[in-house]
Amino acid sequence: MTRRRSLAAALCAVAAAGCAAPGQTQASQAGAKAPLPVIVLEPTPTPAAITYVAAASAKPRVTVDYMELPLRLKIPRLGVDAPVISVGLTPQMAMDVPQRAEDVGWYEYSTRPGMKGNSVLAGHLDWNGQPGVFRRLLDMRQGDSMAIRGADGQERAYTVDWTHEWPLATAPVGTIFEPIEQAALTLITCGGRWNPVTQRYDTRVVVRAVR
Repeated sequence: MTRRRSLAAALCAVAAAGCAAPGQTQASQAGAKAPLPVIVLEPTPTPAAITYVAAASAKPRVTVDYMELPLRLKIPRLGVDAPVISVGLTPQMAMDVPQRAEDVGWYEYSTRPGMKGNSVLAGHLDWNGQPGVFRRLLDMRQGDSMAIRGADGQERAYTVDWTHEWPLATAPVGTIFEPIEQAALTLITCGGRWNPVTQRYDTRVVVRAVR
């Protein structure tokens, strides 16, 4: 994927991130060096990583890879404890988003949650008449906590570094999808007012949390 194509995808991703018409189901919209996306969703199955360790009793003991999907995202301030599913790109180079209001979509071309790097997660403001998992994302403040819980039951804690709301037209794609060294979660959703002409909300809310 060329840089020009990746950037075009990213612009579309931010435009469509976690957005749906109030009371309507969202169509496809906008999401390893990540192809920068558009944010719409069909979960992409990820194979479970399982190893077997011989026990003295000769019964195999199953060790589950903590990165096995689905993971869960916990945000105490928002009362969120939601499943994290993988989302890829649509044929239109849009980053898919979850098809349920309560799910969080991990952009599978970004770093897997819990590992070093920038993991991009999208959630809905609203969906098909239901309040979305990230409806209160703008309430997050620097120092707030969140955590990714893996299949092994362990939690990897993150602390909010910043929260921003940008107009859709000027949302900084490079900042949102930037590759970084430390483990980070970048959460995206829609904000502002619904525009019935463009069929989009007019701002994007982004939160960056780091370990």
